[in-house]
Parts: sequence; structure tokens; C-alpha cells
Amino acid sequence: MSKLQTSVNLRLAILGGMVLLFIIPLIMVGSLIEERSASRNQAVLEVGEKWGSNQTIVGPVLMIPYNLRIPKSGSSKEKDKWDYVTDYAYFLPEEMDSVVDMKTELRKRSIYEIPLYTSKVKITGKFSPIFSSDFPIDTTYIYWDDVRLVVSVSDLKGLGGEMKLTLAGKDKKFLPGTRSSYLHSGLNSTVSIGEAGNSIPFEIQLEVKGSESFSVIPIGKKSKLMMSSDWKDPSFNGNLLPKDRSVNEEGFSAVWESSYFARSYPQIIHSMNDSILETILNSGYGVSLVIPVDHYLKMERSVKYGLLFIVTSFALFFLMEVFGGVLLHPIQYVLIGSAMVLFYILNLSFSEHLGFLPAYILSSLAVTGLIGYYAINVLKNQKKGLITASYYLVLYSFLYVILASEEQALLLGSLALFMVLAAVMHFTRKVDWYQFGGKNVG
Repeated sequence: MSKLQTSVNLRLAILGGMVLLFIIPLIMVGSLIEERSASRNQAVLEVGEKWGSNQTIVGPVLMIPYNLRIPKSGSSKEKDKWDYVTDYAYFLPEEMDSVVDMKTELRKRSIYEIPLYTSKVKITGKFSPIFSSDFPIDTTYIYWDDVRLVVSVSDLKGLGGEMKLTLAGKDKKFLPGTRSSYLHSGLNSTVSIGEAGNSIPFEIQLEVKGSESFSVIPIGKKSKLMMSSDWKDPSFNGNLLPKDRSVNEEGFSAVWESSYFARSYPQIIHSMNDSILETILNSGYGVSLVIPVDHYLKMERSVKYGLLFIVTSFALFFLMEVFGGVLLHPIQYVLIGSAMVLFYILNLSFSEHLGFLPAYILSSLAVTGLIGYYAINVLKNQKKGLITASYYLVLYSFLYVILASEEQALLLGSLALFMVLAAVMHFTRKVDWYQFGGKNVG
């Protein structure tokens, strides 16, 4: 009899080496999942380029140019002590109420489904009165006749339908572009307000198309956003969660309210810069249209348990050797581990066509049946083969519970490991490992 058959240490060392080698195919499976997920994201990007991508609305903002006197360095003459530059002041609304009615649809690109939407947006509110004293002390001239109302829309391809603007009770027309060095993408309208002694009410109506997510930046001193949609799987995101929300099979509705105390930029920005702009854009909130089952995310999580499942499977068959009087060859372990790796590939390929749950059931039953059939023959015992198949059914059922219960995944996983280890220690408590293989002589 060979040393491989009689030396428990050698067999355990070989099994340990094989377990480590299975890290390579598991890493390759993880890379395959990332590649398929990237393909899906590319499909979303391609559709978004033609329909409209993630949309973020900033505005309205009143942008007013003014001349500013600044000290000139290194000049000794009184008349040459100053430089004069033109800057833009951004005035944000005193009140801003946004109402969004979103209609959604699913478009297919190859085998991928992409959520698209068309939103009818109505923004109402008012600007506070604007005076010369609102500008810096060294302001030398204010271009009251070159004031522009700016609305920034992140992807202009999504603008369609009728666009309306009413300012101070008068109908105005939008022009393409913003004329701003910072809010690059959007619309503008020329406004002649002079030094306003009264508040300036406004009403804006837009139709915006986009994909996956929609956000509004609450730049008002008091801001409110009311959004409703026929999408039943929203993910509310951004700097603030909704004050009220309702989600059912018919869709969702949500209401956000915020004030300028919850942010770190003022109502009047005398000189815009990248830092202030980034702060403004990070203060938004809105919704993402979530595909109910993101099988790529679940697949990525399931692969993390792959090595652990291979270890427990090898431990099961090793115990079958210990108590069954049948020694398995390392190649047989390789075939069993390969079947478990194949589970992830089957699940990935089926889920892209059937959805995650049907694909998971089909893949787990296929691998369970294959390993159970193989175990009946290599262990030369039908009962042990059925026990093995039952073990895999429990194993894959438990994995699904972990994937479905993300918040309790660590707790469930640690308890399961404890129970497995306890079972192994219980059943092997009387095994004389020094005599392993002796019973099989002859």
C-alpha cells in the first residue's frame, strides 16, 4: 500500500494544497463577473448617450456681472494702485419648490435591461430683492442689463418638449448654454432687472429625459422637492433622505425639505470657484431607479464564500473516507471542486437570461445532482451519496439565505461555521489519526 493511502498527514497536505490552488479559478470567476458587469454598465452608457444619462438639475440662479477694484502689487503711483476685473455674482433663490412627475420604461440593449425615464419638472419660487449693497465693497460697476437666469442640466441631450420660463410675471425664452464658466451645461435667459426693490418670483417648466438616476440641488434658502413615479423599486440617495415617502406596486412618491442651514455655501456667491461648485453639487438629493435583482452584485458576494464551501466539501468527503473505509484519489477531489466552481459560471450565465433566483435554483440543483451522482459511485454507497446530495442542497440554500439577508450575513455565516466545526469535532472525537489507513490494508 502506498504512503498516500496510509499517511493522514500527506493526504491532508495534498488536500490543503488543492484548496489553495482553487483560489485561482475562483479569482478567474470573479474577474468574469466584473467583466460582465462592466459590459452591462457599458450598455447603460451607450443608451444614455443617445437618450440621456444621469440627470442633475441646478437652478435657477441669477448670474450678475460686476466690475471689482483690487489692489495692484508693486505700484508706487496712486493712480496705478488698482486693477479692475470683471467677476460674476451668483444669487440663489429665497424659496424653491420643485415638482417632478417621472414616467419610466425599460429598454433592452443586447441581453441587458436599462431603466429610462421622462420627467416633467416644474420649479417655482422667488429671489429676494437685489441691491448694490449685496455686492463686494470695492465693486465699481454692476451690469444690471446683462443679468442672466441660469438653469444647469447635466446632460442636455435629455432636454425635450416645451420649456417655459416666467420671471416676475413675464414670459421669457430660454437660450442654449449657460454663459457660466462653472455651470457649463444648461440653459440661460437674459434678464433686465435693475436694482430690484421687490422679490422676483419665477416659474420654470422642463421635460427631462435620463437613465438610472435623477437629482435636484436644493439651492433655495428654503427648498422642497416632491417627486412621484411609476417605478416601484427606488433607491433614495444624496445628501438628505426624504421627509415622507411611499413605495408600493404602483410606484413611489417622496417629499424632501431642506434649508440653507444644512449646507456650507451662502445664498450670494460673490466669486464662484471649483471648491464651492463641488460643495453645491454634493448637496443634492434624488432617486436611483434600481433593477430589482442586481445579479452581478449577488454573484460577487457569493464568490467570496467559494473557498469556504470548497473547504467544507473536502472536509465532508474526507470524513466519508475516515468512516467509510473508501479512499478517494486527489483527482476525485479536483473533480468535486471543479463542479463547485462551475456552479458560479452556470449561475452567472443563466441569471443574465432568467433572473437571479431561477438561475440560482437551476444551477444549485444541477451541481447538487452531479456531485450526488458522483458520490454514490466513488463512495460505493447509495446512502452516503444521498447524504452528500442533501448536504449540498442545505449548503446552497444557506448561501441564498446569506445573499438575501445582507445585514445578517456575518452573523449567519459565523454561526454556520461554528456548527460545522462543532459537527466535525463531534464525529471525529474518537478517531485515532495515527492508525488512519490501517483498516484499509488488503
